[in-house]
Amino acid sequence: MIEQSLFVKDGPDFAYQKGTAASEGESGGFPVSVYRHYESSMRIVLCRIPRPLYSLNIYVPTVPPNDKGLPHTLEHLIFCGSQRYPSRGYLDALANCNLSTGTNAWTSDDHTCYTLSTASEEALANVLPVYLDHVLHPLLKDEQFVTEVYHYDTTGKEQGVVFSEMVARENGESDLLGINLDRLMNAPNSPYTFMSGGQTTAIAELTNAEIVEYHRKYYDASNITVVITGALSEGFVEVLQRLPRDIVKSAGHSSRAPIDCSLPPANQPRSKHVPFPSVDTDTGSVGFGWRGPPSSDAETVIAIEMLLDYLAENSSSPLKQRFVERPLPLASDIAVEVTGTVPSTVLLHFSGVPHPSSDEPAHDDDSESDGSGDESEEEDPDVPRLFEEGYFERLLVGELQRIHDSQFDGDNQAMRKLAERFRHSLALDMENKPDDLIQEMICIDIVNSHFSPQSQGLSLSIGSRANIFDIVDRLASKPLEFWLDLLKTWMIDAPTYHVAMTPSVTLGPQLENARRKVEKRNEAGIVDKAEHARAIAQAVETSKVDIPASVRRTIPMPDLARVTGLPHSQRLDVLTKAIGPVSAVQLIWIESEFPEVILHIPNDAPNDLRPYMVLFQELLLCSDLLLPAGLIYDTDEEPTTEERRIAYTTVVERLAALTTSSESGIGFSNENFSCGWLEELFVLSINTPREKLKLAVRWLIQALMFADFTAERILTVAQNLLSEINDWKRDGYLVAMSVITYSTAQDRPGKPQWMDKFISIFEQESVLKHVIDQVKAGKIESLVSKLNTIQGLLIASSGGFLTLGMPANGDAQSYIADFTREWDANVAKRSAGPVVSTEVVQNPFPYERSTRFPVLSKPQLLHIPMPSLQASYVQLAFKCDLYRTPSPGRNFDEELSELPSLDYYALSMLTNLLHRVDGPLYNAIRGKGYAYSVYFAQCIWVDMMMFICSSASDAPKAILEMRQLIADMDAGWDEYVSDFEINMTRSSMVFENTASQATPHDMMSKCISSNIMGFESAVQSNRWRNTHLSALKKDDLRRVYDLYLRRFANPEYPAFTVVLTPPDTVLPDELGEFEHQTLEGLFKPFTPN
Repeated sequence: MIEQSLFVKDGPDFAYQKGTAASEGESGGFPVSVYRHYESSMRIVLCRIPRPLYSLNIYVPTVPPNDKGLPHTLEHLIFCGSQRYPSRGYLDALANCNLSTGTNAWTSDDHTCYTLSTASEEALANVLPVYLDHVLHPLLKDEQFVTEVYHYDTTGKEQGVVFSEMVARENGESDLLGINLDRLMNAPNSPYTFMSGGQTTAIAELTNAEIVEYHRKYYDASNITVVITGALSEGFVEVLQRLPRDIVKSAGHSSRAPIDCSLPPANQPRSKHVPFPSVDTDTGSVGFGWRGPPSSDAETVIAIEMLLDYLAENSSSPLKQRFVERPLPLASDIAVEVTGTVPSTVLLHFSGVPHPSSDEPAHDDDSESDGSGDESEEEDPDVPRLFEEGYFERLLVGELQRIHDSQFDGDNQAMRKLAERFRHSLALDMENKPDDLIQEMICIDIVNSHFSPQSQGLSLSIGSRANIFDIVDRLASKPLEFWLDLLKTWMIDAPTYHVAMTPSVTLGPQLENARRKVEKRNEAGIVDKAEHARAIAQAVETSKVDIPASVRRTIPMPDLARVTGLPHSQRLDVLTKAIGPVSAVQLIWIESEFPEVILHIPNDAPNDLRPYMVLFQELLLCSDLLLPAGLIYDTDEEPTTEERRIAYTTVVERLAALTTSSESGIGFSNENFSCGWLEELFVLSINTPREKLKLAVRWLIQALMFADFTAERILTVAQNLLSEINDWKRDGYLVAMSVITYSTAQDRPGKPQWMDKFISIFEQESVLKHVIDQVKAGKIESLVSKLNTIQGLLIASSGGFLTLGMPANGDAQSYIADFTREWDANVAKRSAGPVVSTEVVQNPFPYERSTRFPVLSKPQLLHIPMPSLQASYVQLAFKCDLYRTPSPGRNFDEELSELPSLDYYALSMLTNLLHRVDGPLYNAIRGKGYAYSVYFAQCIWVDMMMFICSSASDAPKAILEMRQLIADMDAGWDEYVSDFEINMTRSSMVFENTASQATPHDMMSKCISSNIMGFESAVQSNRWRNTHLSALKKDDLRRVYDLYLRRFANPEYPAFTVVLTPPDTVLPDELGEFEHQTLEGLFKPFTPN
């Protein structure tokens, strides 16, 4: 008798469109096959995407019945062992051995998703059955609940991994806004009114029995859908047929049922003011929501997404013009979203909204004026009323009505042009992250089929957005009346809900005091402290990672040498004559329909100009252009005959029309007030459809050369940047990183100070306030002169390089010639005569790495209590310069044979081994519920070794546990570091490297950084890395442990430590002697030169 196939085809195959004309022919996009379990409704979806990575998502439709966080707490417990594989840590050890960095998951309002990304089909097949067993048949032991979810220690202090995560989030501005808006927009019994992550007071009342029952109800095989993407072979379906039948067998517990999507009661308020803990009261935020169409109505949902882009896409968009891009901003930014929930929701979030003066302490500053907005309140009647009941709503709805009545400001082609930009952006996403985008679209279908009232009784339907580009094209042809009706139906005439988030410097201490009362009550309720401590210790011991050696020997490991990368080629041309600041051109050919042009300019600005670099980078691509006569403007065929001013809105609109992205900034991985590395470079970049490349390059170069910095734009941008600083000051991780960066960037004798210092929030707050005061006082000439000088220095710089990312068949010389022609034509108009080229003195590569960590004679310990925090953040750093790259002039193979960077890779492997999911550090701290996130990091560009601990419920214990672990490794070395652990970590590090260059954009970044570090190519850089990793032995890890890692266990080692805590937190003496500082005390006054 032939056994029934476990999974059978469920409907015809189809494909998700790629969005590029060349891809929709024979290939038909990304092919999809859906398989259904032969006797239940469990589905497995296979989507074939030709890229180096494979992704696995296991979707479980889940909704919360209350605020106890049942779906979230269950998500955490899933990873603690299963019926077939009871050893805690086995799943992640298997994943790490199989070219991954471990499993992960997220919980949303109406689903939970378990994820894995790996670099091999074989690896995916190895992990799939084990992962499914954990999801469908977890152990859910009481002891696991204690460590992973909630407990309190003998002092009454509440702990647990989930608890630590939520205590850091639940009173955050964003989370509070989201849940309160959901509660306004839905009926009281709707699952969308509950916190799926859990509210800490409710988590404290949760029992493990409730979680067990929740799993029984929702985690039946018939309820789940598995989605797998990657370059899957035709034979992969056999992996599905070989899955153990008992793992995927349904117990008949279907949770498919309509959820309550009804409207809230008519008498329920539609608005609410919600306070949140903050370090200041300068700015708050306002969120608006409207009930949208069913998310299964793909065309209407996508149309609303396009409409929102039109309203707030960039600084020239109507809502940005009305509320943000104005001398007296009513908000610093606007975020838009259409959620994929069963009834979709349309969301607008205004951040950085000026908050009126209150009786709370105001910011004290030594600059000429506090720049806090008092002047604005006198000059603009809207500002003091923004938080009045209904006032902001009237402003917003009034602006939406104006847009409607003016018929999109008289532009009947507005949405057609928007649709073209939307399509290009979507196509680029499909090129760079197709698995993420397709998984997201499939998730919407899964949730709708399970919970939507309209889908009950129908079979599971997947693929509603497979032809998404056809949908966009249909919408692009819609008449103006369609869009006007859309705006009126879903926003103007629909009920508007809004939440105003009001900052409070007193709420944080109040919450902390309330928590301390709970701790006292908990402690008082402990009958026998010794027994209580024993029970917790027993739970910790029971929940430890413990994989028997016999089990470890059975874990399969795929051949690492079979891992493939993204096809590309790379060449570096050192020019004989410079093109302006460009001494060399990086040429990168890759399978992409969107060429990239990146101009890297050395930034030699002196100290007196560096404070203005943040303002400059924000102004450059959104300022007026003042084009001299004799230049070609845009698509004109003839040069202009007279000077011409181009409004900044036109500049922004044209760059948006011509590119999928255009950016200017300081260094790489740049945010406004921090820089990942290479902050001594100024970077301009565009990504564009290939047919628009020439014109996009013209606009980029003209923006650099002819940006005209006006008082109005300077004032607007400076005020919005100041609002952004307020947001940074409320984020514990960002503040801790800012303190470390600022405090460890020592001065450079004979050179300007590091740019990192000048762009830090601790410098920029007073700089921006000074700028605002100067503009308001009419003292604009000096500011404009400084900005113009920066502009001129960049244009006249030398020793930079140009990166050209081209399609595989791109003509490099044509690309270079186009750039050269535009540069020479424009730069000639800035100088007395034509400037075509200059002599090149040297190859700019490699870029020098300079040590910046100061020499410390003793530990520097800084404790900063913050009223905005309910959780703690720790960062510890010391100097560690181990990374070595090829020496110029030496034979590469000869030098590589000496393994000059072995200590760097040995320390990388050792720290990865320790902080991996379910690794020793992970379990010593997160496993005991002391913190949510903990890891080590080597920062090669700034020569630092770091320990980072975030969202900690007990920071002192987290630090002490880390120290104890490092100390214990001395005597227990073989217990922590075995050949198995080394091989497992090597596998995960191979995955990390593959993942870092798995998309066209990532491959571009890898090619750029390879040259910067002194390698000829990304291929050579990978060879350097892989050779070192392959050579690593246990003795190498022991050597770097003794030389470097043990420093973390020594409280007397001269390292820099910053600990951010809730107010009134007392740090124990055993951590060391901390300097206590307020956050505001770290901000520096600005004295302009």
